[in-house]
Amino acid sequence: MERPVTGRIVRYRGKQGLHAVRAAIVTADVETLDPEGVRLGAVPPLDSAFHVHLWVFTPGAVGGFHEYNVSPGGEPGTWHWPART
Repeated sequence: MERPVTGRIVRYRGKQGLHAVRAAIVTADVETLDPEGVRLGAVPPLDSAFHVHLWVFTPGAVGGFHEYNVSPGGEPGTWHWPART
């Protein structure tokens, strides 16, 4: 599996409701995670090189939300690559 990097678009399956799949952008990966922010408790750590922090885009006025330390997969609360067309 290709390792995710900051700035890449992924798909996020929601944890609540209908488990909707939404577009998301990787906001931090193991290479870009700020260790000082983690040390101070301002940013959660990542559990592996495939876990990421995301900004998940949503329709409507709010526009989106953060998800932290998200693992890859197909079940609710995970990210996956968009299908290539």
